[in-house]
Amino acid sequence: MDDIKEMYFSQTALRTYLSCPYRFKKRYIDGLYWRYESDSIQLGSEFHLDMKRHFLGLPLSGKNSNLVSAATMFLPMEAGKKYLPEYTLRYNDNSVKITVRYDLLVIGDTIEIYDWKVGKSKLNASKLATDIQTQLYLYTMASAGQIIKKDMEPADISITYFNPFHPSSPVHINYDSYKLDKNRIYISGLVSRILKDSEYALTTDKRKCIHCEYNRLCNGKSVSARSINGQDSDLSWDDIEEISF
Repeated sequence: MDDIKEMYFSQTALRTYLSCPYRFKKRYIDGLYWRYESDSIQLGSEFHLDMKRHFLGLPLSGKNSNLVSAATMFLPMEAGKKYLPEYTLRYNDNSVKITVRYDLLVIGDTIEIYDWKVGKSKLNASKLATDIQTQLYLYTMASAGQIIKKDMEPADISITYFNPFHPSSPVHINYDSYKLDKNRIYISGLVSRILKDSEYALTTDKRKCIHCEYNRLCNGKSVSARSINGQDSDLSWDDIEEISF
């Protein structure tokens, strides 16, 4: 990217920087991408596409029907509500540019955000409550969601994470003005920090290097596809899209 100041930051980009600034630089500034298709990414792609088809009223692929069935039973469609799968929302206040692609928005008296996870482990509620994805998704909706629903208040917004492998253990998180203010401070500070960074230092946590695609550049060590495959089962939909760029 020629000018990082023009970049709209996704949760994947922010998460990458928090994990390792150097990895962020290689991916988003130097543009060093490559495509790989692990079993987990393929499963996530198929599941997300079928959920999109379901809420658009289109025929399903027939793949992973047990997972799709678990998700549609968890969230049956209701009359009077609007369903927006794979909805992209951007927010630009000049100093902060952010972008989000929601797996699903359900619009009624409130705005419900749904995010699909297909990892084999149960969702961690305490971790998700403070995760950068949760913060960014809720903050972006509160800041730019008036184009979807007028007169919206932060308390009208919530996010629910659902894993069809564990259908009885969704994680639901409400929002409010206090969280909005905290998220605004944190996200604007993080974006400002990235824009001012000129070093993009390597992470000091070498455990993160084991499964990083740039490990050969930093440490002269290769990373196998099997190793990466074991780490990407909880990728979000925009993770899948960016890695497949």
